[in-house]
Amino acid sequence: MKKPFNILLATTFALPLFMACETDTDSNPVLNEPDTFTLNTPAYAANNVYDLKNAKSVELTCCQPDYGFPAATTYKVHASFDQEFTEATEEAKANYTELETIHSTARMNVNASELNNALLDLWTAVNGEQAELPAQPIAVYIRLKANISGSNKGECVSNVIGLPNVLISKSTGSLAPPKTMFIVGSMLDAAWKVWKPMAGVYGMDGQFYSMIYFDANSEFKFGTKENEYIGINDNRVTVADKAGAGISGNDNFVVENAGWYLFYVKAVAKGDDYQFTITFYPAEVYLFGSTTGDSWAFTDEWKFAVPATKDGNFVSPAMTASGEVRMCFKTDLDWWRTEFTLHDGEIFYRDFNLINSWTEKGDGYAIQGAAGDVIELNFTAGTGEKK
Repeated sequence: MKKPFNILLATTFALPLFMACETDTDSNPVLNEPDTFTLNTPAYAANNVYDLKNAKSVELTCCQPDYGFPAATTYKVHASFDQEFTEATEEAKANYTELETIHSTARMNVNASELNNALLDLWTAVNGEQAELPAQPIAVYIRLKANISGSNKGECVSNVIGLPNVLISKSTGSLAPPKTMFIVGSMLDAAWKVWKPMAGVYGMDGQFYSMIYFDANSEFKFGTKENEYIGINDNRVTVADKAGAGISGNDNFVVENAGWYLFYVKAVAKGDDYQFTITFYPAEVYLFGSTTGDSWAFTDEWKFAVPATKDGNFVSPAMTASGEVRMCFKTDLDWWRTEFTLHDGEIFYRDFNLINSWTEKGDGYAIQGAAGDVIELNFTAGTGEKK
């Protein structure tokens, strides 16, 4: 007979005992640099399900690192699906996630929604965007990282504890991913009157992209709707500059280095609000498919030439065979998620489940190319043509 689990739906998952470590010191304490410290295993962890969607927090306690004297200490929570935590290398990412919230006491209430979303992102990173979440509780491993507050001294990690039965959910709140995203700024219009709509990433709710030319020191903001000005000082925003655009600013985002960039926004509902990650990718556009001799990979041979000016055209390499033209941007996702075509001379971004051909969208969406043909794209005007 299986042992039943009790699902915890209380305000917190509590530990029965709080432990603190203090060491008597004289008037001239000497700083110890400990290698580790103790994180306590919750007393009920083995026999209860941590239902992160229906709980408010997960309580953890630890013994303060032995610095040789009492010191204000900062803690961060690490979570992984592997008991053995591994750090990032040039070949692979770390196999754990670090929660954003910083704790300042040895008893900490970890926000259940934050933990759920961090694990959800980690699950996707490990298993792929299309991987289904397990319907049953799974094992999650936790450790803490500590340092003396306000410094980089005394940095160390705790032992690893296991929570054998954690239930992860796709959503921990009623807030749905945004359906639209806009960007506004001096690179579009000096008066900041133009709100440029961004294309949605196919099959990825809350993710959007747009190819934009930024003048040197352009300033911009973005929003899920027009007149919602989200700037760089918004604590919901994380910036990733993968193109060397040089992102700075105090209120408006500033792009220091002029050029074409693929501007990408990912919005994730966390509790009752969004968290945004904006990424600047290099301006890389590619031909794929039959007209390339069946190349279905990002290879330099099929990369469009990038114009030097805002009004210039991206120009494809000459096609080598007949067939349907397939085009896309390069990001960290599968190529077809940022695929596009031309329809009546305008750039049209993929918004449907394309199986074999753009003809499935309707008349005029499939471009037929032949050896020697090239595609020219003007992303400022939103137009293109085959020549």
